[in-house]
Amino acid sequence: MYRIDPDMIKRLELWIEDQKRFLEYTKISLKELEKADRLTLMIAARTACSQIIRTIKGFDGWLQNPLVIGLMPYEMLKEIQEKLWKIMFEITNFDIKHTSEYKEYLKKVISEKKILPPIPPREEERRMSYTR
Repeated sequence: MYRIDPDMIKRLELWIEDQKRFLEYTKISLKELEKADRLTLMIAARTACSQIIRTIKGFDGWLQNPLVIGLMPYEMLKEIQEKLWKIMFEITNFDIKHTSEYKEYLKKVISEKKILPPIPPREEERRMSYTR
């Protein structure tokens, strides 16, 4: 038998309402983004990243909760796994596409002398290896 924190239902309700409010606000903001300048688009992109990170951290914490692990039905877990993998593939593919396009753009503006090329690293920096 599992013990439920009496505030758990309330916390779940608050999370859901907070997420709904965020969605309502961002849907209203969509109209403004149609005529946005570069800074506004950058802020909007960062807002999206923050929300994605917040939601994924929420899912991660959720899936570490013993009550969730022990009680969530197989079908719900399967749905979560499939949806999160779809999101993972989509965002990873988008990252590869966007980063590749930006790399090519950067090479182009460097070759056109619109910006200065990167400063070559000093000899001791060249030997350093960085990993994730």
